[in-house]
Amino acid sequence: MIIWRGWGVLAFVYIAVLAMLLGGALGAGALQSSAAAGPLAGLGIILGGVLTALHGYYLNIMGPKKRAAQWEEAERPRLESAAASGNLVVGNVQPSSRAEADQMIESVLADGRRVIGKHGPHSLFWIPMEAVGILAIIGGLAVVVITTIGALGG
Repeated sequence: MIIWRGWGVLAFVYIAVLAMLLGGALGAGALQSSAAAGPLAGLGIILGGVLTALHGYYLNIMGPKKRAAQWEEAERPRLESAAASGNLVVGNVQPSSRAEADQMIESVLADGRRVIGKHGPHSLFWIPMEAVGILAIIGGLAVVVITTIGALGG
């Protein structure tokens, strides 16, 4: 059973499809070479790992940071407007001065950035997609080396 969160299933799809296409369709099918199928499957795993790592990095790291920055851009003017009009209340506390209001605004924005910008939920078997991609790259390199050595008879 494959267990994933978010778009984590794409890690399995990228790696499996590229390994099957390169190793099976190209190596064993088009080239009709069992010796080429293994290293090509390993290359497919490597390429799937690269794609998984890049997509996971975007989904889990860059996406949340971007959303946090967009949220801050929209929220700062609203908070500053509320502070200027004397209507700013944070945690049932109304600031007594503009300096205190500025500190409260920065605190609200820092908390929001921390919550919104945290690592994304996209994982496969509880491992973040970008880490799955790196593991696939390492595994693909091992497959290429082992199958190449085996194909050369050594």
